Amino acid sequence: MLTELTPQQFKALDFTHSISLRANAGSGKTFVLSKRYLQIAIDGNVPLQNIAAITFTDKAAGELYKRIAEEIEIRIRSSKEKSERIKLENIRRQLVSANISTIHSFCINILKEFPVDAQLDANFTPIDAKKSFELLELAIEETLKEELEDQNNEEIKYLVRLF
Repeated sequence: MLTELTPQQFKALDFTHSISLRANAGSGKTFVLSKRYLQIAIDGNVPLQNIAAITFTDKAAGELYKRIAEEIEIRIRSSKEKSERIKLENIRRQLVSANISTIHSFCINILKEFPVDAQLDANFTPIDAKKSFELLELAIEETLKEELEDQNNEEIKYLVRLF
């Protein structure tokens, strides 16, 4: 199994420390991360709720989740020991609630779990990029209207004419 890894990929499997994995597309990041994730869970006896795999895109998070699930299934089918199979089946059940997400989703989940610590309203709702743009546009419009109503504010009037 480990013979298919490059020296750099093999080094990334050392789970005694955290890593930030950066590489070009098609270089095997998802392959290595899925192996590392399971190695931490299986060899390190770490519950999946204590492992975080964070990506930048939903597509990458989905692909990582899929690869881990596939690897678990392969290992369950090829397992000859009942205790190992039971452990893998337990990991498969935990996978549903595993922390495999984008950095954005991961941070939102932390804020939702600890709103008081973050000094947020417990019922806060995160906004998407579209809503954020709309709110920013509205704030700029309101600020400009207020400043334009001020008869003495020639600088704002000049900027509005300029743009």
